[in-house]
Amino acid sequence: MISTTSPGNRRLPCYLLPLMFIALVMSGCNMTKTVPEGDALFAGYNVRVKGEKDSSNRQADMETELAATVRPEPNFSILGWRPGLGIYNAFYTEKESGVKHWIMDKFGDPPVLLSEVDTGAVSTVMSNRLHNRGYFNNTVGSETTIEEKKATIEWTASVGEPYRIRKIEYTLNDSLPVHQAIAQTKTNSRLQPGEPYDLGRMTQERVRIDSLLRNRGYYFFSPELLIFSVDTTVGDRQVDVLLRIKRAAESRALRPYTIDDVFIMANYSVGDSLSTNDTLSFRGYHYIPNEDYVKARHLLKGVFLEQDSLYTRQNQLLTVRRMSGLPAYKFANLEYERDTAQSDKLDAFLYLTPALKKSLRAEARMVNKSNNFAGPGVTVSFRNRNAFKGSELFTLEVTGSFESRTGGTGTGEAPEGVEQVGNDNLTSYELSAQASLSIPRIVSPFNLRNLRTEFVPQTRIGLGFNFLNRVEFFQMNSYNATYGYNWRPNQFWTFDATPINLQYVRVNSSEYFDSLLQARPFLQRSFENQFIIGSIYQATYSNQMLERTHQFFDNITLDLSGNSLNAVQSLTGSPPPTDEEPRSIAGSRFSQYVLLDNDFRYYLNIGAESQLVTRLVTGAGYSYGNSTTLPYVKQFSIGGPNSVRAFRARSVGPGTYEIPDTAAFAFFDQTGDIRLQANLEYRFPIAGFFKGAVFVDAGNIWLLREDPDRLGGKFEANDIINELAVGTGFGLRVDVEFFVIRLDLGIPVRVPYRDSGERFVLNEFNGSFSGENSMVLNIAIGYPF
Repeated sequence: MISTTSPGNRRLPCYLLPLMFIALVMSGCNMTKTVPEGDALFAGYNVRVKGEKDSSNRQADMETELAATVRPEPNFSILGWRPGLGIYNAFYTEKESGVKHWIMDKFGDPPVLLSEVDTGAVSTVMSNRLHNRGYFNNTVGSETTIEEKKATIEWTASVGEPYRIRKIEYTLNDSLPVHQAIAQTKTNSRLQPGEPYDLGRMTQERVRIDSLLRNRGYYFFSPELLIFSVDTTVGDRQVDVLLRIKRAAESRALRPYTIDDVFIMANYSVGDSLSTNDTLSFRGYHYIPNEDYVKARHLLKGVFLEQDSLYTRQNQLLTVRRMSGLPAYKFANLEYERDTAQSDKLDAFLYLTPALKKSLRAEARMVNKSNNFAGPGVTVSFRNRNAFKGSELFTLEVTGSFESRTGGTGTGEAPEGVEQVGNDNLTSYELSAQASLSIPRIVSPFNLRNLRTEFVPQTRIGLGFNFLNRVEFFQMNSYNATYGYNWRPNQFWTFDATPINLQYVRVNSSEYFDSLLQARPFLQRSFENQFIIGSIYQATYSNQMLERTHQFFDNITLDLSGNSLNAVQSLTGSPPPTDEEPRSIAGSRFSQYVLLDNDFRYYLNIGAESQLVTRLVTGAGYSYGNSTTLPYVKQFSIGGPNSVRAFRARSVGPGTYEIPDTAAFAFFDQTGDIRLQANLEYRFPIAGFFKGAVFVDAGNIWLLREDPDRLGGKFEANDIINELAVGTGFGLRVDVEFFVIRLDLGIPVRVPYRDSGERFVLNEFNGSFSGENSMVLNIAIGYPF
């Protein structure tokens, strides 16, 4: 039996407002408050399928299927509380204007009444569904129970043994090739003797046969040309199924076709009348009009149509999707015409509409960082979608920013024995340039076969530079170069391999910063001049493109550095590395580590727009051989708009480490080798493009090695749960489809650096944006996960 219950003049501190609103909504929990006299609230329903003589064991499936036919559905409920109906009742007014009417109309749900449920019509729909599943003799009835103006309806369906298929015949008696092709598919039929009659399976069988024929050259065939006849008079609750083709089917639909000429309109615009005489012949293809836009040898890697080959729908879809994925083109369309000279051949016409080739974009922003630096920034990006006439996407992005310290953590005195620099208005300048080239094919010294996938494989080349000047502290120059590949064998999996990942970091520090690093040897190693020479490999699974109740996303990253270089130096007789004399290249140490990171997400879609999202992020990095610490740019951190939102970025951990008030740049210290983060967020619509969310976040980072300057930071498996930072809050999102502006208000619940019995701080929440245990406002673009 399936059961559905439906599915509730002193200035006050600002944090009390949500609690007052909840209390007000709870006051509307008299769910029948707005139910008219003589009617009742449709509170829920049950669906039972009684089939003592049914041997198919499908009762549970049938109850679920029949339950989905109930209309209208009762008001949405959570653990018996109906929030939408509660808001409607709490703010109910007969006026058609005013604040109460606006809240009632935008946020509330009117009661679903018993009078709106046509039990007879629902019973008829249920009976038809049972008939389609082989229960030709069924009865469906309903019984309504009303208590305190709340009505529940129980539908009961009585069924016997379903009719089963005795035999299946394909009435294909002539010698046309299409009949032979259909007969060859019989072994893979969705219909099997002995199984219950099922109209849905018969529909699937028509689609299966059509798909097979379309991939065997039958371009003009369609499922509607197949007819099933069912004989129910054979007795003993059995049926005979006969399949045939409509007698009125056109002859062109009953013959296979091969491809003759393939015309590629490589620079097509709507309304063009390109002549097929103005062509460039290349490997048997007619390339129109010339190679001034995209060269044919590059384009043909995504064309899976060949002259004299059998037409297949698979090659058609593969070609269109590969062409649509090229940056150089905005639209791709493939059409066929019967050849005028040969009636069993098709001419293919591939129309490719170019995208805007070059674009320039500038973006100005105001940055307020977690390390108390704020200031303006500007980013200018240039894109060329067809850089070398092979649909290569070239991107150049230049970013500049200026930031000054605005106060907060990090303005205290220097550690004992270190002279204080007396500039409270510290300034930071940053300039970066990043160039990338994405080539829509695999460029490799090996002769690899062309990948038969609808997604365009890519070769990525990147080159970049970043200059950071933290006045009175240090100047950091960072250079990077990458070479990698990206490919998707299917719609669910994406693989990204970067076998060449080079990065060089050079730090020029002031005397003050040097003295601070000398006081923290563990941190000093992270800021040494060093090379990162290694590889990065990623695998991503996602089914979010499917409209399902349960959706999953998982990304796993493996980051390696220094292993090959260290092996080469070992083979050439270099002495073993030590902390005092590490192995180097070009006079600088190179990092050696392995890092593994995993980001798992689960999306539970509730109704049309609501969603419950969970996320678990785990990561660990281990330095060895030539390194005693991970490079600073590779270390983990917790806090910020995409992490634990009740804490500012890089403000949590490691472990129970507490930042001393004298740490003038404490945000450098709060990184680690191990990360654990969990998020739970409920997303719901408010009105129009305004969306809301409530969330709970938890996480922390830890060190693999003891650091005397960060006591409590070492990882201890038994203390993981007790050392998690926990925060909660609510958010507002402006979702206009092509971008999302997000405002999340985080409230700390547990702080890990306090003594074990004093870490729960929600009762100390001050309701403001300043001071300890205050709210944190996160402003960001896009959803957090």
